[in-house]
Amino acid sequence: MSGATDLAYVEEEGLTLGQVPGAAAGRVRFAGTGEAEGAAVLDRFLAALHQHAVTRELPEVVLELWELEFINSSCLKAMVAWIYKVDTEGRPYKIRLLRDASLHWQRTSIATLQRLAPEVVIVEDRAR
Repeated sequence: MSGATDLAYVEEEGLTLGQVPGAAAGRVRFAGTGEAEGAAVLDRFLAALHQHAVTRELPEVVLELWELEFINSSCLKAMVAWIYKVDTEGRPYKIRLLRDASLHWQRTSIATLQRLAPEVVIVEDRAR
């Protein structure tokens, strides 16, 4: 059973979201494909991740996006809302997005997320 500050592993609506086994707290992996139905799943996960980071006073949250094949605008909106929340609530932690540079949608969409809050969001490219 998970503790109060542990993140639940989620596999729902085409998305797989969860902590990276054996990695530091706050390092999570996103995989799959997020269509409109996945937006609520992503929104709930990001809210839990935010609480996890704030409760543990993490300096940084790292999202591995390499296995995330695609997310639509509804899922991107959930990410925008999370980034906005972090940016406007005193920037309690940084967000590091590890994207797959070989996926066109990640090159363009993830770059846009960084431009929303450049003091909060850090993007790193990783090729498959």
